[in-house]
Amino acid sequence: MHYRHLATAGLLCLSLAGSTAQAQSTGQPIPLDTAVRTGKLSNGFTYYIRKNNEPAKRVLFYLVNKVGSILEDDDQQGLAHFMEHMNFNGTTHFPKNELIDYLQKAGVRFGADLNAYTGFDETVYQLPIPTDDPAMVSRGLDIMRDWAHEALLETDDIDKERGVILEEKRLRKGVGERLQQQTFPLTLNYSRYTKRNPIGTDSILNHFPASAIRRFHQDWYRPNLQALIVVGDVDVNKVEQQIRKQFADLKNPANERPRPEYKIALTGKNQFLTVTDAEVSNVALEMLIKHNADKLQTTTDYLNSMKRSLFNQMLAFRLGELSQQANPPFLGVNAGIGNLLGGLDQFSFSVTAKPGKLSEAFAAGWSQVEKVKRLGFTQPELDRAKTSFMTSLDAASREQSKVPSNSYVSEYQQLFLQGTPAPGFQWEYNFVKNALPGISLDDLKEVANDYIQDNNRDIFLVAPEKDKGSLPDSATIQSWFKQVAATNFEPYKESATDQVLLKNLPAPGKVVARKKIAELGIQQLTLSNGVKVWLKPTTYKNDQIQFISFAPGGINKYPNEDFPTASSASGIIGGSGLAGFSPLQLSKMLNGKSVAVGAYIGGRGQGVNGGSSSKDLETALQLVYLRYTAPRKDTVLFENAMAQSRQQITNRYTDPGNVFKDTVGAVLSGYHYRTSPATLARLDSISLEKAYDIYRDRFADASQTNFVFVGNFNTDSITPLLEKYLGALPSLHRNEKAVKIHTQLPKGNLIKTVAKGKEDKATVLLVYSGDCVYNTNNKLQLQALSEILEYRLLTSLRENAGEVYTPSVQGSMSKEPDQRYSINVSFGCAPEHVEHLAGLVQQDIDALHAKGATTDELQKFKAGYLKQYELQIESNEFWLQYITGKVENNEALKALPDMNKLLDAVNTTSVQAASKTYLGGQNSVRFVSLPEKK
Repeated sequence: MHYRHLATAGLLCLSLAGSTAQAQSTGQPIPLDTAVRTGKLSNGFTYYIRKNNEPAKRVLFYLVNKVGSILEDDDQQGLAHFMEHMNFNGTTHFPKNELIDYLQKAGVRFGADLNAYTGFDETVYQLPIPTDDPAMVSRGLDIMRDWAHEALLETDDIDKERGVILEEKRLRKGVGERLQQQTFPLTLNYSRYTKRNPIGTDSILNHFPASAIRRFHQDWYRPNLQALIVVGDVDVNKVEQQIRKQFADLKNPANERPRPEYKIALTGKNQFLTVTDAEVSNVALEMLIKHNADKLQTTTDYLNSMKRSLFNQMLAFRLGELSQQANPPFLGVNAGIGNLLGGLDQFSFSVTAKPGKLSEAFAAGWSQVEKVKRLGFTQPELDRAKTSFMTSLDAASREQSKVPSNSYVSEYQQLFLQGTPAPGFQWEYNFVKNALPGISLDDLKEVANDYIQDNNRDIFLVAPEKDKGSLPDSATIQSWFKQVAATNFEPYKESATDQVLLKNLPAPGKVVARKKIAELGIQQLTLSNGVKVWLKPTTYKNDQIQFISFAPGGINKYPNEDFPTASSASGIIGGSGLAGFSPLQLSKMLNGKSVAVGAYIGGRGQGVNGGSSSKDLETALQLVYLRYTAPRKDTVLFENAMAQSRQQITNRYTDPGNVFKDTVGAVLSGYHYRTSPATLARLDSISLEKAYDIYRDRFADASQTNFVFVGNFNTDSITPLLEKYLGALPSLHRNEKAVKIHTQLPKGNLIKTVAKGKEDKATVLLVYSGDCVYNTNNKLQLQALSEILEYRLLTSLRENAGEVYTPSVQGSMSKEPDQRYSINVSFGCAPEHVEHLAGLVQQDIDALHAKGATTDELQKFKAGYLKQYELQIESNEFWLQYITGKVENNEALKALPDMNKLLDAVNTTSVQAASKTYLGGQNSVRFVSLPEKK
């Protein structure tokens, strides 16, 4: 459960159809997709229902309320979000915490599945329900009904929740919140939004009377401000009947308060603010040019949104080109059109400067924006953007029968909250296909002129505290704008892109052996160069192929003096392009194709990974071949990357989180050289030539390489392509073996404290680790123990003590390079509560030692595990990881185990034994991050 600050930037892609000329001239209203059943009850309650089988046997319920923090009275600040919490703490049919308990037993996980959020203008509750049992669908509607109107709001439950909310608020503390507190008033033009941050204020959260939140609930939780969205594997008619029956008797208040539509008024003024903080790493200039947002209601509105999307795409490419020039004065530059809040959208521009280079960084970045406004884009740029736009839409079209339910939910949520149409994909596809060719360069120039204005500008200069005395003032920055405006720009010059990706086709190999694993639908091919290919055809996606390769070798083969270069080699060389093509040239050449291929060099191995559509598989295999045989080095890109890394290292420890993270890593690895943080000395030792040689060495021999392909393909039809490109990979038959580098686990019980930062908050990480016997049953017992301990900590630390927001327990077990386990318990809290909470954790562990798991805990774990497992195995990602893991660990590929039988071995006694084995206290480290002493 959480709250949201600002709407994220981005444009909604809609579906429209019909004549483009007619759409542009009349601006026809956008109709609703006929596949969604919608209605409104006499009390104003709205519903949207859609049948969708992705995933099968699942349904999503969302209760959407046009109720957020903006509606709070002065004495209610934070209570919209507080109310969201209270709906989980007691309703008519689920008093106290019975709702969470009931759903967990049905396989619904708290936080991951069952959740909610509160924003300025809305509160949304989400609930996924399995539909194997029809009674669960009815029960889901009961829960929605309770959330809509039946919160109990008992005084003792309210008082217990205060601590949880305050701890959630504490987690937000940090440099980001401090900066936001200063910039929000300007960004929001001192409107009501400025004073209605959803998390609220400490004074009200600590002391508000129960009557205040009951008043909020009575005023605003009412049917004419609510909608129920149901999407999934359900009978639409039956669900509609149940909704009409269960929600028709909800009543609006007798003298209901009007629900105002708050907006942020534009002032026409420009605003400037300098913000400094000791934890800010670099000097950055950020600018928002605010505009009244266009409503998205008609075909003309949608056409305009397409133009903005194309504009953003082309501007981003221009700025990307700028970033790849030699020694740019900035570390990063971004610009584009996006949503803001309160009826506004924005053109945003930001540039992060290298030390002492702010004026040059600004000039370099803003000149590109000014150049686009003045001269526009070129036809080749627009043609590429249109091709990319349509390629994405074509890919989505091929996956229409596989659209997940949550995508539809998002559409209907925006339809209810914003009136944003949801016309259905096919309508959108037809409209875009017809309208896209008619968008001209003049249209894009008009977008630039509309959005890049010289009023309603907010400029923020954000910098480290140490730089405060040397920062420019508003007048100086205004002079920079004038200097750019006075510049004469040369027209944009296109680089040639008509070259062939792979000019000389390699001599192909041949399949020399085949093996089938019938129970898994897998076929293994052995090619003449030694490469092995594992093929798993699936229908989880209509047009997706994913792949990965791996072979023994990796970074560990190189001595410590070469480690900095070896560990950076795949990033340096992989990011430099391929063959004779720079990354930007490659981007242009691959425009219009659904393909991506990258290379990696890990500790004990190396390979490539990527994916493509069916028609672009040959292009993907050409890229694979080039990743192995034609790496490219680029001095300019290397020097730029080193400059960025140098700045990151220099400023790394201004962030308290990095100090804590690096301390944890150092201690748990026994202060091993290869896991310790990067330093400037290490960075300076990195050599481009050596990185290139290491990369070539790692990919010089593919004879021990395994490739795994998963997706919608025919094994026989893709075999010639595999022979042509994978069979042509170099083969030296080195017979390499992975080098294992062992780290020393910390022995005994240790406490490590880090004092860094100014906020009054602590971060606690308890790590229990040791050697183990790695096998499937032990991994399952470890996971059961971890999840059951988390259930208990949610009760003891959050619900009972009220001193923690979200305790987390993560268990893991590894086979290589050593058979080891780790259980990490983590939470944030007030510094003064660390000892108390650590003691409560130990009490829960002791209770597991003494009595093991309860029947309820076992039921929750098994139900949740099964539901997740059923979803996971119906995905390409699962099978790619499963096959890769088995082959890489030299384990047999056989039919998936009967999960119900495996789970039968998880019982009270087994969890008790696991707790003694993995949480016995022989080796533990308590890491604590605290604020610096004042």
